[in-house]
Amino acid sequence: MQSPFSGFGLKPVELSDQATLDAYFQSLSSPLSDYTFSQIFTWRNSLRMLWKQIDGHLCLFANGSGDLTLLMPPIGPGDATRALRSAFELMDQYNFEAGVPGNSRVEYVSQELLDRLDHTGLEVQPLGGDYIYDVRRMIDLAGGDLASKRQAKNRFLRNYAWRTEPYQPAKHLESCRSLLHSWKSFQDQQHGQGDGLAAIKRQKEALACELTLQWANELNLCGMVVYVRDAAFGSGDDSWAIRGFTFGEMLGRDQSSIVVEKTDLAVKGLAQFIFSEFCEKYWSHRPLVNVGDDWGLESLAWTKQSYRPVKRLQKFVVRQKKALQVAMQAPNVEPVVREACREDLSAALALEESCFHRDRFNRRQLQYLQQRRTAIFLVAEAQGQVVGQGIALIRQHRQGLSGRIYSLAVDEKWRGRKIGQRLLEGLIRRLSDRGARRIYLEVDQQNAAALKLYQRLGFRCIGKLADYYGAGSDALHMMWELPIRAVSAA
Repeated sequence: MQSPFSGFGLKPVELSDQATLDAYFQSLSSPLSDYTFSQIFTWRNSLRMLWKQIDGHLCLFANGSGDLTLLMPPIGPGDATRALRSAFELMDQYNFEAGVPGNSRVEYVSQELLDRLDHTGLEVQPLGGDYIYDVRRMIDLAGGDLASKRQAKNRFLRNYAWRTEPYQPAKHLESCRSLLHSWKSFQDQQHGQGDGLAAIKRQKEALACELTLQWANELNLCGMVVYVRDAAFGSGDDSWAIRGFTFGEMLGRDQSSIVVEKTDLAVKGLAQFIFSEFCEKYWSHRPLVNVGDDWGLESLAWTKQSYRPVKRLQKFVVRQKKALQVAMQAPNVEPVVREACREDLSAALALEESCFHRDRFNRRQLQYLQQRRTAIFLVAEAQGQVVGQGIALIRQHRQGLSGRIYSLAVDEKWRGRKIGQRLLEGLIRRLSDRGARRIYLEVDQQNAAALKLYQRLGFRCIGKLADYYGAGSDALHMMWELPIRAVSAA
């Protein structure tokens, strides 16, 4: 069967492309962790990677969510603007034919590559960034701010017999693969079905890890495994098992990049030990260590921030500016808030695209959420069209149930009519009816209108997430709690 991309001159990424792509990446002085052949190759199935040379520049595309996007700006000598325009024309054509017009974008843009572009006609938005640490601090874990990491590492050293070995596929592949599957199963069970977006990301990450384990040598990745002895099996060779593995590579002029790290979470302190030990054994000659971004996941952001990064390597998303349109005045009708149905997905997707610049749901994710029993998916409808939507999820914890609001969006022409408030009230009511006593959300601290709405309906700030929406763009973590009287009455 002919590939749907052959008409666009796009080719899937193969191992034989390594030398060609590496030559482009090695020309960068401050690359992001995404800008290496090993990353492109190992994520090629999860994100459906494709590439093409345009005007002497490397253009890498992704088709992992149904649309076609440019993974990074064109890389090559001189001005990349003309190559970028050609790439946008290609994306626009494909996305129009795929029924997702307006989805064309460049997803991971470094400051270095952004500076090579003519910004005329472009819309640039921050998109988080890679976490960069001082490698010596990661080895020593010295100081009060890293005391908990140091204590966890020391606890592992006291309580377990261990040894490390350089990764060898012939010897370690199957054991590491088994550990990977156990890790994913544990995470899926812990989070249940209540976090669909994170579950999708875990599945894609597991696929990328599989390729890393299989092709580590060919990709010139440095790997290390940690054996831990289980006293229950005596003191012979059978008592030793691989409980952790990690991979990294050199990045740019002064960084190392940790691309994979997986451990048996039942072995306390192993996660802190393996990171510190890997830095000491293999990366002490490089001053900085890059552990990638946080994917917009709150728990991952907290963990990476807790290691005290010395800086964030900023990422941006770039789109072409839309032609200015005269907004029509919304008619004086009262929208109806109801449960979303399958026919609402296209309109909900359009709202995601127009209202959010990062961490948006794509069509497949919206379809998944509309069908999940643990999701609450509401829309506001007026004159036969969807003018707002709200999405929340029920999450199971040991202490009970909680809710999290993931999306609240209103068509720009319909704002100022309390549609957002009605959607939010509907989400709160349905979440509490299903047993959630606490509801969480994150909001840009500069978004005064949203903050005023959340506070009016009873949300309070419980924390601040630094650089959550990119460098210098912090988020507030907010919580709504069911009043005590309501709990007693229940």
